[in-house]
Amino acid sequence: MSENYINIKGARVNNLKNLDVKIPREKLVVISGISGSGKSSLAFDTVFAEGQRRFVESLSSFARQFLGRMSKPDVDDISGIPPAIAIEQKVNTRNPRSTVGTTTEIYDYLRLLYARIGKTYSPVSGEEVKRHSVNDVINHILSLPVNSPVYIMVPLTLSMDGSQVERLLKLKEEGFTRLFSDGEILRIDDVLKNTTVFKEDVSLLVDRVMRDESDELTQRLQDSLHTAFSISASEGAERGAVLIGSGKRGEQPAYFSTLFEADGIT
Repeated sequence: MSENYINIKGARVNNLKNLDVKIPREKLVVISGISGSGKSSLAFDTVFAEGQRRFVESLSSFARQFLGRMSKPDVDDISGIPPAIAIEQKVNTRNPRSTVGTTTEIYDYLRLLYARIGKTYSPVSGEEVKRHSVNDVINHILSLPVNSPVYIMVPLTLSMDGSQVERLLKLKEEGFTRLFSDGEILRIDDVLKNTTVFKEDVSLLVDRVMRDESDELTQRLQDSLHTAFSISASEGAERGAVLIGSGKRGEQPAYFSTLFEADGIT
């Protein structure tokens, strides 16, 4: 019966030369042949093109504006053809650096996904890498035992040449008076008067507080930490870094940074 077949008469698409063929419906049909014999011309450019074109034409004008229009294939007549779906295997790029992600165009979506919800861990320490905020530092301080001394410091990158002397003078003008190095507090005035007391591993001592449970502590910490992070963004300071210690000699203070880095890796 004719309704069991897709009847094609006089197909002249690409390499097809007035081809007449009957293709069984609801069957698995394989079209085989040498390269250039017209396999794709028959399957995609004739059968699929006509089936898709007729399906789109059956829709409303509003729906058709959202669908691609396919031109009518060069054929005398096609009957018994249902709406068609085509899945084509095609090499989209010949770039040797292409991956499954770039070829399938999922790479950009995965990049956004990992950037938004992914977590980065340092290969050195295994700790999560994150940009620290003022609240992160406050939470660390409040986790310390009550009556613990807290030193809020900004690591400096100073050498006692003319420009760095000017930097210390500017810090002094801004109201800062003390530096800190390995358990020792150095007054900026003393360093400026006698450069022999200067040490390269030095931090600006922004504030000293005692960990307690008062409400005033949190407000003071917020003010001091905002100041510390502001200084760390300026010339002569380790960019984005703030140290929290207890003032003891030989201790390793807690390190916080507004930069997305850890263990010297950015």
